[in-house]
Amino acid sequence: MAFALIAKLGKFTSKEDNAQAWINDIAKAITANNWDDTRTMQVIPYFLKNIADSWYHSLAQKPQNFNAFKTEFLRYFSDNNSINCLASTFTTLKQGDTEAVTTYLGCFHRNLCQIQAIQANYFTAPQILNQFIRGLCSSILQQVHPMHPVDLLTAVTYARDFETAELEANHAQAVNLVMNRLSDLDSKLKQFSDSINQKLEGYLADNCPIY
Repeated sequence: MAFALIAKLGKFTSKEDNAQAWINDIAKAITANNWDDTRTMQVIPYFLKNIADSWYHSLAQKPQNFNAFKTEFLRYFSDNNSINCLASTFTTLKQGDTEAVTTYLGCFHRNLCQIQAIQANYFTAPQILNQFIRGLCSSILQQVHPMHPVDLLTAVTYARDFETAELEANHAQAVNLVMNRLSDLDSKLKQFSDSINQKLEGYLADNCPIY
């Protein structure tokens, strides 16, 4: 199986090739052959051709492992239009008014991973944090922003805590509303019952002298 994967690996030549697909194929070959960093970086140059080969040999400092190579490779050869499109989608993500923080976070994380798979450092940690906060629904945003969270994990924790408090407050408000309506209904039923009793007593007094 390992030899078959190596045999199927095509040589990468230029930006006209699919950079992400080629990197994925390399990753599979690394796993299948159990290559360490040294062996991986010995093999990879063999599969670079023409412009890609020239690019690799022009690097002042050669990558020492696959992750470092992938970052540099995708930064140079990935489709800029594709990553710009992904970035545009990411920076316009918004949590719906009735959407749970966990659901929003899942979408946020998936979009970020797609971008980082192409270019690891496209967004800085502060940019990622600010984007997460900006995308929160208004009621939670107003609570999280003044807290000035220092990192994404803290911001997520604040958002979830405020969401829970908001849900509990809404639940308490709903319970109070139901109780008030039940109390109002009970009062109306009592008034109706008193009215019926008065009419019944009047009827009995008029039609039943013994009563």
